[in-house]
Amino acid sequence: MSNFPIVATVLSMLLGLSVTRLLLGALTVFRIRRTAATDWVALVWAVMLFTTQLDFWWAVNALPSVKESYSFPEFLLLVLLALSLFVSAALLLPSRSEDEQNGLRIYFEQDGRYALLSLSTYLFLGLIVNILLFKASPLSLWAALDVMMIALPVCAFYAKSRKWYSLIAIVYVPLNAIDMAISLAN
Repeated sequence: MSNFPIVATVLSMLLGLSVTRLLLGALTVFRIRRTAATDWVALVWAVMLFTTQLDFWWAVNALPSVKESYSFPEFLLLVLLALSLFVSAALLLPSRSEDEQNGLRIYFEQDGRYALLSLSTYLFLGLIVNILLFKASPLSLWAALDVMMIALPVCAFYAKSRKWYSLIAIVYVPLNAIDMAISLAN
């Protein structure tokens, strides 16, 4: 008997909360735009996170073709994927206008950048899931792309210079687009 409906329900609940949290953060940024400066770097990462959330949600549809039934450890691994996206969404953008009194750039540098570590965690766990569940080769082009995508948010997190973390955000955009194209083609 397939337990996919249970897996899909839990993942969809967590992803729904994650998307909701990110969108509420974007609305907070919009509402306080007159009193607090916005910052394109945080917004670029927000768009990248949103596309990643949607990509994962879409990938959940492929799970029944991989396996009919999932063990509890496999289920937990998939839940950790969704939870890491939720943590990223909860950290990336402010949820209250009080959080952003000094502008989105300051918020991102002080708190929002921690979302990048959670995003890298998601990407690392995704690499593991692709190898274990989807039997993908760790020596393929997508794996090399994934390793770069795992490393870039970590580098942006540790970058002290705005110039460097901005450049990393710009480099990440086409990599994310290529990754999504490969994902959707499979």
